[in-house]
Amino acid sequence: MRKLILLFCSIPAFTAALLAQTDVDALRYATPDVQGTARNMALGNTMGTIGADITSISSNPAGIAKYSSTEFVLTPAISIAKSSSSFLGNTTKDSKVKFQLTNFGIAISKNNKSNAKWNGIKFGFALNRLANFNSNYYFTGYNDKNSLLNAYYEKLNDRNIITDSTTAASKYPFDASIAYQLGLITIDSLGNTYTATNNGNMQQEFHIQKSGGINEMALGVGSMYNNKLMLGASVGIPIVNYTERIRLEEKDVRDSAYDLNSFINETYLKTRGVGFNLKVGIIGMPIDGLRLSLAVQTPGILFMRDAYNTHMEANYQSASVVYTGDSPDGASKYKYVQPWKVTMGAGYIHKYGLLAIEYELSDAGSSKFKFDAADGNSSAYENYINNQIRQKYGLFHTIKAGVEFKYDPIRIRGGIQYRTSPFKSNYAPSGINTAILTYSAGIGYRGKHFFADVAYVQTNSKEMYVPYQLNTAAWNPVPAATLSTKNPLVVLSIGYKL
Repeated sequence: MRKLILLFCSIPAFTAALLAQTDVDALRYATPDVQGTARNMALGNTMGTIGADITSISSNPAGIAKYSSTEFVLTPAISIAKSSSSFLGNTTKDSKVKFQLTNFGIAISKNNKSNAKWNGIKFGFALNRLANFNSNYYFTGYNDKNSLLNAYYEKLNDRNIITDSTTAASKYPFDASIAYQLGLITIDSLGNTYTATNNGNMQQEFHIQKSGGINEMALGVGSMYNNKLMLGASVGIPIVNYTERIRLEEKDVRDSAYDLNSFINETYLKTRGVGFNLKVGIIGMPIDGLRLSLAVQTPGILFMRDAYNTHMEANYQSASVVYTGDSPDGASKYKYVQPWKVTMGAGYIHKYGLLAIEYELSDAGSSKFKFDAADGNSSAYENYINNQIRQKYGLFHTIKAGVEFKYDPIRIRGGIQYRTSPFKSNYAPSGINTAILTYSAGIGYRGKHFFADVAYVQTNSKEMYVPYQLNTAAWNPVPAATLSTKNPLVVLSIGYKL
């Protein structure tokens, strides 16, 4: 029986701890990329090899050993996420503009006497942007193969789990059970299960909104020996802020479904987290002008907290009102282990400018979840999802290059970054390249005390979005959307040297 307003008030409290993490969530936090100052971004994120840039505290902390004076820097930015989505033969576009702070930092230099082998202890504090999740996607198309309700059908049609109307209405409080109480899924007296959409033939319309990012507070220390060797170490404290809203509306535009006009499924996820990692680095200067760098980041651990819920609506021809249903407020706590990272680089500094290249190696397959609950279900799901991560993801490589031309007090810069796909070949999405290309350019002014830099950075990426999974062969394949993003970023750094 359909009910006007549905709240799962009587569901036991354990449902609030249901696990919602997937391998997609793991990948989101496994591939951060330091942004930092405008100079660093304009140079393709290679200042970890050159040094004397506060961004290096989050990439190669040996770079802070090059500071000869105390320095303050602030870097605001404007991000413009332009998206293009291809779904069932249709292409649509959307965009999102967001103000953000990519860097704030202080370097404190305490120099030793001129005849000392070590140049003194250098301290650094920075807040650096590591990831930007802000994006909007909209796409629509006519799906004559299946519906979201088919995924709910498969859950409610399992007679080992769903034994009566009570279990159908309560076993899956965040998706299928809401659909059952709204009449979108029905089970007759003989145990036969039906969907209100008649297994597809619906116009599907998706709205996806993502916001937030990862910022890292980093504390570092470094020193230089005999003007030939820079050493440094830092503690990173990444702070995760991610919000996701996905709205799917299915409409019966060709009168294929009996009585149903449309239904809406809206999911909400908010993730907050904080963690820590360690970085150590070295920069050697064997000859004048040449710099060789090596940095290692340990696997980091994030302490995460999720909040999530689902809202559904059903619009029937025979009803004068729209029926609505809501899940309980879900919550979960867990740990996430970020992968290790190794970075090597080479740079050359000349009186007319500099050139730098870096190579970065990491392994997305080494990331994993750790759930706090000690019950058997949590342990089984932890093993399952971590196996999925190991199977799907592997090593990925990042190549960076930057060049700067110097004509005092002006600097002209350019850079490029290319990151390979983190997917193993057998699991890579077909038909799209999930590598990420970033190119940049900038200009700067270097005075005796004051300095300012401007950079333009654009990142191009693609991903595949599959809205639900189906096991029944007759209903497959589930249509996938190709989401393409061009993310221009305009960055300004203002700094002062004491």
